[in-house]
Amino acid sequence: MKEKLLRFNLYLGISVFIFSSILLSLEVPFMKAWFFVCAWWSFILMMDSLNFRRTKSSPLFESMKVFLFMAFLSVFVWLVFELFNLRLKNWSYHNLPPGSAERWLGYFIAFASVIPAMKELSLFFRSILKGKRLALFRLRATPLLLKGCVFLGLASIFLSLTWPLLFFPMAWLCFIFLLEPVNYWLKNETFLKDFERKDWTRFWSWVLTGLSAGILWEFWNFWAGSHWEYSLPYLDFGRVFNMPVLGYTGFLPFALEIFAIYTFLSWVREKLERKILLKTLIFFALIAFYLFVFYLIDTFSLIN
Repeated sequence: MKEKLLRFNLYLGISVFIFSSILLSLEVPFMKAWFFVCAWWSFILMMDSLNFRRTKSSPLFESMKVFLFMAFLSVFVWLVFELFNLRLKNWSYHNLPPGSAERWLGYFIAFASVIPAMKELSLFFRSILKGKRLALFRLRATPLLLKGCVFLGLASIFLSLTWPLLFFPMAWLCFIFLLEPVNYWLKNETFLKDFERKDWTRFWSWVLTGLSAGILWEFWNFWAGSHWEYSLPYLDFGRVFNMPVLGYTGFLPFALEIFAIYTFLSWVREKLERKILLKTLIFFALIAFYLFVFYLIDTFSLIN
């Protein structure tokens, strides 16, 4: 029964996406506001089914608890970048629903799709690249290299927030430098460990994930009624959809950041597995954080 459901999800996802696209083309007000959300969650259903068909692996159904954790923490991870954007002012939101309750629900559901979608894409690309010779070189993670990466991560945060007009791209690099060494020290999965084994499969699968997700984000955003628009210093030219063409390069390191951040947060989750009270407090603290940042988005990044 479970296998039939997982296979059926491919057709369900395709059907939802086609139906949503038809409603959008008919300019149905609800779909103009919610098309982006419908597109991504139907895509996640499709990719999950494809991954199951290819590898018998389904992030959506292997552990619903882990998947919900992934979606819930996805909101937190994206809101960190929204906080960066309060200083960088690289994007703004337009034509969102006028009601705060609907708009904030939309924020939550849309941001919750980021990590699940990228996880599904990375599994798909890894299954394609598995067994292929993709290594460029072997890299040894020496103590000096690890400490140097942490320094670069901190410097990237400082530079991007202090001189955003010049160093705004560093926001899409800082968490790679910061968390790859931390994950290495904690014995989590890391690209650095892969490079020591001269195995670049995971790295290239996440690079392709970033590129693919970025194109889909911008393509669906371009057609949606509720959408975002960019204003990038010295790169604001040659737009493809709403994104300046060189801006697409930022999706590649962003994907690597997502892998590093989620790997670290998964380690934290495991450490808190039996600490029910602490997990409950963290849950409500995150809800308060989400609402606060939603308010900041409405105040500084929303243009209706």
